[in-house]
Amino acid sequence: MKNTLIACCLLVSITAQAQLSQSTAALRKWYMPDHIKFQFAGNIGFMAGGPGYISRNKTLETDLLFGFVPKMIGGDALISITAKTTYSPWRIGLKNENYVVPFSTGAYLNYTFGPQFDSKWPDYYPKGYYWWATSFRPGAYIGGKIGRNTIKRNKIKNLELYYEIGTYDLLLISYVLNPKFLKPSDILSLSLGLKIGF
Repeated sequence: MKNTLIACCLLVSITAQAQLSQSTAALRKWYMPDHIKFQFAGNIGFMAGGPGYISRNKTLETDLLFGFVPKMIGGDALISITAKTTYSPWRIGLKNENYVVPFSTGAYLNYTFGPQFDSKWPDYYPKGYYWWATSFRPGAYIGGKIGRNTIKRNKIKNLELYYEIGTYDLLLISYVLNPKFLKPSDILSLSLGLKIGF
């Protein structure tokens, strides 16, 4: 009788916990972001930040970051928006809920606002004289990150610190066309970031 009572209590406890986790998941709307990122440098602004989403298997992230370059650094105060996607194929678990992502790769498309930037060149330039737009910059990067899963009762599920080394189209083409005059360090930039998952 005592064993039956313990088994029933255990079953009720498990059922209640499952219903609680289902109701918590139901409260989260599909359009709510999975995380927010803050990034320093990386050709998308002196500082940038914004929301993002992660795939179910936690290998693919998509972010929308808003960047800013102060006038004292860029000559003009610049505002930009960047769509960014990152693929991280491996995650290595460590002790105490820590983990390492040894390799990530990704691409982005950056748009900078302002009258000095054009989506197409003005008519006074001959057709085909310039092939690129000054407001859009596609780029690519590689990197890695370290992270920690936090206590489940907390709204923050995990924290990650990441780094990325990247470049964008014009710098890469300049390097390919002028390998004797440019070094990889001339076209690569380092960015550091923080990701807060919830």
